[in-house]
Amino acid sequence: MNKRTFCFWLTIGCAFLSCAWKSIYAADDPNAAARATLERIQALRQERPNDGVLVYYEAAFQSQVGQNKLALELLRSLKGRKLGLIPTRDLGFDAVWDDKDFQTIRNELADEDIKTPDAPVAFRLKDPKLIPEGIAYDPTSKRFFLGSLPQHKIIVTDAKGEARDFSAPGDKLDAILGLAVDAARGHIYAVSTNGFEDSGKTERRNAIMRYNLKDGRLTDRFAAPEAMQLNDVAIAPDGTVYTTDSASGTVFRKKPDERIFTRLGETGEVRGANGITFSSDGILYVTLSTGIGRVDTATGGVTRLPQPDSVVTGGIDGLYWHDGDLFGIQNSTNPGRVVRIALADKGSRVAGLTVLQSYRHPDFDEPTTGAIANGALNVIGNSYVGHYQPDGSIKDSAELRGTAIVAVPLGVPSAH
Repeated sequence: MNKRTFCFWLTIGCAFLSCAWKSIYAADDPNAAARATLERIQALRQERPNDGVLVYYEAAFQSQVGQNKLALELLRSLKGRKLGLIPTRDLGFDAVWDDKDFQTIRNELADEDIKTPDAPVAFRLKDPKLIPEGIAYDPTSKRFFLGSLPQHKIIVTDAKGEARDFSAPGDKLDAILGLAVDAARGHIYAVSTNGFEDSGKTERRNAIMRYNLKDGRLTDRFAAPEAMQLNDVAIAPDGTVYTTDSASGTVFRKKPDERIFTRLGETGEVRGANGITFSSDGILYVTLSTGIGRVDTATGGVTRLPQPDSVVTGGIDGLYWHDGDLFGIQNSTNPGRVVRIALADKGSRVAGLTVLQSYRHPDFDEPTTGAIANGALNVIGNSYVGHYQPDGSIKDSAELRGTAIVAVPLGVPSAH
């Protein structure tokens, strides 16, 4: 199971079962966890019957428990709604992927998805085996930073996209996921984890690394001993660092005077936690499998933002705030698109969604995260994270190309 598939099942399990996903590997009945998840989805559908992403997830889990006909009926019910819900290989529909009727429905859903002009490529890296998951931008030096999953390192690029290593081999990094620049204090933070690698089965390691932006020196390694698999990272205005743990559905944080990351709220409080960002006035938002959550930084409690039934915000990876709106890269309920999410009522609900870049971009192949710079969300277009295997190998490596950073224009601010 590659990193992308692992994280999909992991976050969906956390979203509906308070992390009972572990039983997928341990239960005598291999379908027990899937059936339990299905029951939870169906209960939520009683509360939100027109929520398209719940219909989509129910279809996926019906196929997992052998109810293929019902799965296709559920997918067929999404036709005409133009929600951007398009099954993606290895993400929930393996049991029906080769079914002719399934492919017909999938193609019909794909044909309905919004078409957009192809955004320009800001720059392209040369190394096809970098497989980056996270990216950050330093506005002071005008440099981009990217982290590599298989090479366990951080690279830095200049304005022309020429890259060099930023971290050193002696830093002893694991796979690098989320990155966040703290320009005000001259730091960059990086998530280092082996939570989805084979090595994590015997010794799990989760830490946030802090580097000096100017000289690239590793200044601190902050452990998260309770974490299972850290994912993304964000910095509060006061310098407190927050990080998501996708495996346990939890947010961890470290205040400026602390040395380790500790749990914020209860384990599983933020089910399906992935992308994370702060608004300019200090509101903490986290992506969930079913939408976007607003986290109370005092208690750790999370409130899923209400949204119209015409909007799908589930399945977002990277999440960013700019000019009053949220921006996301949606890559598990869609092959990969970039959206701008309008907020209303002081950021307490979703008012609408605009597709800035559709999955049809020729350089999109598992887009993951981005960094806002130069009037665009600069997105890792072809991360190839699905090619990275738990044993450290890269599947079909000869097929890969250098990483394309796609500069998706930010669009027009919402009026809400």
